[in-house]
Amino acid sequence: NGNVVGIVSRANLLQALASVRRDISAATTTNDSTIRENVTARLKAQSWTGTWPINIIVHDGTVELWGLVESEAQKMAVRVAVEQTDGVRTVNDN
Repeated sequence: NGNVVGIVSRANLLQALASVRRDISAATTTNDSTIRENVTARLKAQSWTGTWPINIIVHDGTVELWGLVESEAQKMAVRVAVEQTDGVRTVNDN
């Protein structure tokens, strides 16, 4: 309706391109989707997560975290919460 509802930045486009994998099978995609949903739910359930944006990309059990947090302590807390999520093999904190 002529209203701005969001902005896609150059960084968002690069993140999307970096996460594209040609060899993803249907089984991996479903599993990765489940991991992403679980990570998102885990973070939303925490009272300390606030409203800062974090993009979560999952491929082959590796979770890529992109975004901003308010402090080093919150950065570490996000990483620990993600590492404790079932199915997560590795966390890359960008």
